Amino acid sequence: MPFLNWNKKLNFNPEKLYDKNLYKSLHTDEIHSGLKNLKEIASDSWNNLLIQGDNKKVMQALLKDLQGKINLIYLDPPFFTGGHFHFKTFIGEKNIHVSKAYSDSWDGGIDTYLNFLYERLFLMKELLSKTGSIYLHLDWHISHYIKILLDELFGESNFRNEVIWAYPAASVQTRKFFIRSYDTIFFYTKSDEYLFRDDPHIYMEYSNRVKSALKKDEKGIFYYRGGSHNGKKLSRKVYVDAEGIFPRDVWNDIPYIRANTKEYQGFSTQKPERLLKRIILASSNENDIVADFFCGTGTTLAVAEKLGRRWIGCDITAQSVHICRKRILDIKNSNDLLNWRNRYKKGYSSFKLLVMNHSKNDFHIPEEYIKSSDNNISYEKPDFETSIKVDDKAIQIKITNYNAPYVNHLNPDLKQKISHFSDWIDSWMVDFNYQGGPMNCDWVTYRNPKNRKLHLISNNFLYKMSGTYTIKVKVINIIGHQSEKEYSVKI
Repeated sequence: MPFLNWNKKLNFNPEKLYDKNLYKSLHTDEIHSGLKNLKEIASDSWNNLLIQGDNKKVMQALLKDLQGKINLIYLDPPFFTGGHFHFKTFIGEKNIHVSKAYSDSWDGGIDTYLNFLYERLFLMKELLSKTGSIYLHLDWHISHYIKILLDELFGESNFRNEVIWAYPAASVQTRKFFIRSYDTIFFYTKSDEYLFRDDPHIYMEYSNRVKSALKKDEKGIFYYRGGSHNGKKLSRKVYVDAEGIFPRDVWNDIPYIRANTKEYQGFSTQKPERLLKRIILASSNENDIVADFFCGTGTTLAVAEKLGRRWIGCDITAQSVHICRKRILDIKNSNDLLNWRNRYKKGYSSFKLLVMNHSKNDFHIPEEYIKSSDNNISYEKPDFETSIKVDDKAIQIKITNYNAPYVNHLNPDLKQKISHFSDWIDSWMVDFNYQGGPMNCDWVTYRNPKNRKLHLISNNFLYKMSGTYTIKVKVINIIGHQSEKEYSVKI
């Protein structure tokens, strides 16, 4: 079997990836208590995990408790395109600011990229269970190299499919080559004892020709199969049980995300929920652990949640993690995956927000938000003001002001879109009985692309007993900066 070599691979030492102390660097920042259900009871009170941090270090930390226990990994890493990708910051109820999400250019070129992915795939293999699967989503830029790399790591015999996700090209203007309109998804397993499910919900629709030929009688749905014998044309009824065909390896029935779709989160590289639905249903059972270590806008997490799987999501940027958090919190308003025209309506399971190497003193402004001449300026953290209304055992919090001291250093296009203090606020939450350590979210309000309204007054919270309580309020602004305050109240 041929192997792929590059400069930095010569220095690769698997032993250095096993750092038993890294798990201590994962700090729980928030706990969102969702629905209590049989799934949680069956999994020993498992909390789903949303993690901000470098996924290499995060996976090293997870090895301590989860080595060989993750059932399915999907990853949609950078594609080595050399380009820049963007997301939309939603300001107030009307304005939008386009910012850079990440750069897909690599100092050191392809050697650096291959080393980056090789180390992470090695760790993913360690985390996968014996019956587990991995789906790696790429395109034409680098997939031919990565196929060789995957053969080396997982074994040629554990290659199952090269799936082509074909979608219509959007406004492509070229007559110099054939229009590119597909991505590649490599499907590998940890061993030959892998899980793969024949679930009717993963089926592809019949072609229009077949659908027009389907008929129905008292026995069910059928079509006429033709043929001939001794020169005579024959036909017979063939009844079908499924509402489609088992998927081939070319998926041309799943559209890409447009800005007018309900699941749109403002990222240019967002993947559709129906793509992950097919993958998760095919390669995991209910209550299995599904992981995405490049989780972006949280598509994998949302689909896993709705399909009754446990999940782990990780991204290096605070903006992505914040979008994922809001997407899970708002999941009841998303599409029902098993009946797409309906709303999901159910709540979410409990999850923890973890931060790698968390420091309360970490504070910076991404360069895309500030004037080009202000890169080396030190900024003060934003602050907010509240009023607290206590009525017997009921309490209500109101945000009365928000101040970002760095406003005059902002990109002028962004600055002019902020006309009221509330335009700064993307979400805020309250722990009405804070007891130190991670914050428990008792109430939260947030903006998302399809619902831009934000409440500045919390719901009433009713205490069961009199006493003195600590309240913690966290406000997250449109740049992703968090401000926190604690208050002591007597009830």
